[in-house]
Amino acid sequence: MIDSFKRLLQTAAFLGMKAWPSLAAGLLAAASCVAAAAAQQPVPPKGIILVLIDDIGYGDIDILYPSALETPNLDTLCRQSLRLTDFHVGTTCAPTRASLMTGRAINATGVWHTVAGRELLREDEQTMAEVFRANGWKTGVFGKWHLGEGYPFSPRFRGFDVAVIHGGGGVSQQPDYWGNDYYSGVDRSGRPTKADVYFENGKPVEADRFCTDYWFHRATQFIRQCVSEEKRFFCYLPTNAAHGPFNAPHGYKGGFDGLIENVDDNMGRLDAFLAEQGLKDDVLLIFTTDNGTTGSRHGGLRGAKGSLFDGGHNVPCFWRWKTGGMAGTTQSARDVTPLTAGMDLLPTFIELFNLKRPAGGKPLHGLSIKEMLLRPDFTPQERTLVVDTQRLADLHKWRLACVAKDEVADGEIKHKWRLIRGSASSRIELYDFKVDRHQDHDLAGDNEAVIDELVDVYETWWADVSQGAEAYPPFVINPEKEAELTLFSHSWIGGDLSPWNQGHVNGAAAGTRTHVVRFDVGGRYRFELRRWPREDGGAIDGPNSAGGGKLVPAAKARLIIEGVATETKSISAGDAMVVFERDVPAGPATRLVTAFLDTDDNVLTGAYYVYIRPVVGDDDDGDR
Repeated sequence: MIDSFKRLLQTAAFLGMKAWPSLAAGLLAAASCVAAAAAQQPVPPKGIILVLIDDIGYGDIDILYPSALETPNLDTLCRQSLRLTDFHVGTTCAPTRASLMTGRAINATGVWHTVAGRELLREDEQTMAEVFRANGWKTGVFGKWHLGEGYPFSPRFRGFDVAVIHGGGGVSQQPDYWGNDYYSGVDRSGRPTKADVYFENGKPVEADRFCTDYWFHRATQFIRQCVSEEKRFFCYLPTNAAHGPFNAPHGYKGGFDGLIENVDDNMGRLDAFLAEQGLKDDVLLIFTTDNGTTGSRHGGLRGAKGSLFDGGHNVPCFWRWKTGGMAGTTQSARDVTPLTAGMDLLPTFIELFNLKRPAGGKPLHGLSIKEMLLRPDFTPQERTLVVDTQRLADLHKWRLACVAKDEVADGEIKHKWRLIRGSASSRIELYDFKVDRHQDHDLAGDNEAVIDELVDVYETWWADVSQGAEAYPPFVINPEKEAELTLFSHSWIGGDLSPWNQGHVNGAAAGTRTHVVRFDVGGRYRFELRRWPREDGGAIDGPNSAGGGKLVPAAKARLIIEGVATETKSISAGDAMVVFERDVPAGPATRLVTAFLDTDDNVLTGAYYVYIRPVVGDDDDGDR
């Protein structure tokens, strides 16, 4: 349309002023069309800030559900935003993040648990960061990634120019830097404490402030740099708060509530920064959470984190972008009531900002919600979506499933159906969320046709998301991509749980001791097996450096690379590590298994930390 308008102007100039009357109508018509197109296709903002808070729900924001909790900055944002009032994510951390990052359905990306190799975003999935970067935007993530460590899973390999994160699914989880506790400088009691260490593009970096404060601080540094370079930016800000452990910062209430009020203060500081930089009106700010609350305030919903009822997956979602026509003032703020989902963000960004996807992207399951964001008079459309909770090594059909539908008639949403089923052998329940927010009145007996339709929706969804579900995404050993790969017990496969936090390491928790790996580059490799991480340095058969932890009287260590080699070595008292060197050919995915054994060859546990790199120079096969 803009090109047509330009051609009309060029034609008028060529024919001279006498031609103007005959072209006036065309010019005016073209101008009208351009204006209409512009109203529906806004110029992209200077940047997008996507804030994803962990483990809070409707009841944890004061304006949505008044309580003793104080959230004045979130209350203000809510008043100035488009509020997606029926917005759904996964019921736990990693599944939400995978769906949001890819625009694909819960479970479809290989992520349906938070540990045990089912938190790993498949190598062939395309992230929104990759889309933004391919279109010339700068990309940064600050906080909780939780879609895998090392190549090819870490965010630095998934489209992010800057990645400042903790390890695993939370500060102090097993892949996180040993001994992190949220604090840097002072603890909640005001006592001096050591600095937490996080990872910036894979390298350790000391924090100079409380974890949530640090993520927001680093995000504003990133934004400032992008503005100075005149680059549009995508800033992903997923906090670990208010996930446990509930280590609130100094000067705040204790526990969960203190973490939330600190998040609120950081949202206020972010807003002040945007105003100071002249960005507040021309940045798209999105605020949401990764699942329902872990607290006691459910916001009038039934259930909480992990629940198949709305309290598990229906979460607050605010969009504010004044120059783009998405609220920005209390007068322009409004509720957006149709069914929406985290997987809608990427397709919406693509349509809103005319982004081009790199080659190889899989089909998107989410829908663009551009029209309902830009037009207060949009007409609702019928829609269905599925959410479930797996948290097992393998997918189980109908496990803790919810099928939601907006039924529309005469341009209005007549029903907001929720089909609920706990397992394949459970009876089906049906609720109309539009009139029964707490889901107390089961309508299954009176709506057989609705149930039949929603069961068919689930069956179609299941056939899609369960394709290839058996295979575990492999960690890839490729020195050209990552000089050294670290494997963590957090991702031991083949069980429903694995030793996923540092407490489990202290307690010498058992598990399958198995990772799936793929060697893309053949050669001689060094495998360093440890009970404690390098930064701790404790002996395999001894306590950690602080003198804690269950003792493991290991006499031997074993390394198995299926199809390649099995080798056992002795452990001497006080050894911090056992090193194996093996020639490994490039090839398909295989399993790597470690074990610490007693003198009778009984397995005690596995190596909680395995460091793999090519043999170079004077590497010593006998290192201990």
